[in-house]
Amino acid sequence: MNLSLEVFKKRLKDGSLSGIYLFCGQEDFLKDYYINQLRHAAVDETLKDFNYYYFEGKGIDLRQVEDAVESLPVMAERKLLVIKDSEIFKSPKAADKIFWENCLGDIPSYVCIAFYEKEIDKRSKLFNIIKKNGLILEFKFQKIVDLVNWVARVLKSYHKNMQKEDIYYFLQHCDAGMVGIKNEIDKLVHFAANKETISRKDIDAVCSRSVESRVFNMIDALMENKMQQAFQLLEDMKMLKEPVIKILSLLSKHYADLLKVKLLLEQGAGNEKIVSETGVPHFAVRKYIQQSYGFSIDRLHTILKECLKIDSDIKTGKINDWIALETFIVGYGVNKK
Repeated sequence: MNLSLEVFKKRLKDGSLSGIYLFCGQEDFLKDYYINQLRHAAVDETLKDFNYYYFEGKGIDLRQVEDAVESLPVMAERKLLVIKDSEIFKSPKAADKIFWENCLGDIPSYVCIAFYEKEIDKRSKLFNIIKKNGLILEFKFQKIVDLVNWVARVLKSYHKNMQKEDIYYFLQHCDAGMVGIKNEIDKLVHFAANKETISRKDIDAVCSRSVESRVFNMIDALMENKMQQAFQLLEDMKMLKEPVIKILSLLSKHYADLLKVKLLLEQGAGNEKIVSETGVPHFAVRKYIQQSYGFSIDRLHTILKECLKIDSDIKTGKINDWIALETFIVGYGVNKK
């Protein structure tokens, strides 16, 4: 449970919203959602022009921020300042750092400041000031199970539905972020306007394939020793300029999951245990089990070590990234004992 989020929801309900907030993490959809909840709760729309201030980017005018903090709210209990993508929690200039340390150390009771950041350094002094005096809400990419339930709810709001296994299949086509997933849902809803149930055929017809989806398809081809098909998919990703490091990371994760599955099978674990321990979706468990039979535990350890080595060699410039990836697939990608 995200305790900070529970505290935030209670504050929204009680109306006790003054103070400092840091909305951070990878999941922009949830950051946008909750910061909008804060804005609607903290500021009367009819007085927004007087009591709501928005600053974005590096190098914002600190004098304007200072004026906004020090001036009293107009016909209201509080005012709200939203600071987006300032990067002050990552690499602030010396003057900015001093300003914010002083500012955040002495916030008037009528002021609410909300930071919206993508990247932060949790070791920074500013981060720890908010950790001590404010509320930090970190939104990571959601777990697959939570996304399945969310997609079902969104579809229901459009008076649509989708089989659970098809939702898993749909999510394989999407990037991890909920913003992109919501865009794909909207495309599906528009495409299937005259249907109540959205099918896998509809998904194949209109959804954009993420790099994750393409890598999964390549892995399936590799596991079936269909090398020509695997290299065609790899060539497609090369043409689309997908980053090699991301492809390698996804390959490494898959082999790591196969290793976890194999070890659990040796312990006598059933499907439910494998799902809970590995995070592999229910619909994919049988496939992972079948694929794990093609590898010994030693082989999987060797593959994972090779993934780390290639990652290091690419990053240190010892080898061309695509040559490294293609060589890895030829030597390690297929299921050899």
